Amino acid sequence: MATVRILQLSDLHVFKDPEVRLKGIPTRELLEDVVRQIVESGQSFDHVVVTGDHTHDELPASYQAVRRIFNPWLDRLSQIPGNHDDRTVLRSVFGDRVSGVGQDRITFAFKAGMWLCLGVDTHVPGAVPGRIESDQIDWIRQQIQWANPDRVALFMHHPPVDVGSLWMDPIGLSGKELLHELFKSERRIELVCCGHVHHEFSSQVGNAKIFTTPSTGLQFSPAGSQPTFVAAPPGYRVIELTDEGFSTTVCRLPITRFSPVT
Repeated sequence: MATVRILQLSDLHVFKDPEVRLKGIPTRELLEDVVRQIVESGQSFDHVVVTGDHTHDELPASYQAVRRIFNPWLDRLSQIPGNHDDRTVLRSVFGDRVSGVGQDRITFAFKAGMWLCLGVDTHVPGAVPGRIESDQIDWIRQQIQWANPDRVALFMHHPPVDVGSLWMDPIGLSGKELLHELFKSERRIELVCCGHVHHEFSSQVGNAKIFTTPSTGLQFSPAGSQPTFVAAPPGYRVIELTDEGFSTTVCRLPITRFSPVT
């Protein structure tokens, strides 16, 4: 039984200027640290999925920097946008990896053994919260019908559940009740991996186990009623898919090198 290994990276927030920091955190430097650690560890991945917020300033030079950093994995890269992305610019830099044109939604679909992996675009141009609409549910159902997999994994930027945070949940996903109905009716959807909230969280709706993944840069805390940032190492998620199910874990860099400032 073959195991398909997937690396999920999220919320990179890279700037055009490598010296610019986000709340005191050098996001480009830490992304480079994360990629270096993974490569030097000798871990191999069949797929690398980026669940949004490639950049913070949404400039071509920033996406080009991300592309250079991801050079070891360009042949296995799948991407979806976050709220800090521009679909048109992302496409202009990653055109060989991203289909469609202009502001069309960016999605992906690939088979992983008995699994079907789908990338769902929750981006709303100019807004921080995300949105799911009925035509996206139709797209997911259509992909499942065509592929007829035993199991399904979804990747998206905004989590389809509240995370119990007074300040994060209002900037979450509208239309998530549509996904909840889908999860309850389509039992083959077993795994949902997201970003956006910059910390590790898990929940379940129907048969779908839902996970959020830390940022490769700035880390958030769900506590409080105002945006709260914490000193913690950047992280990423490793997912292993088999015919019998999945396992997943969050990995982090060994030390906290920088503390956020507000």
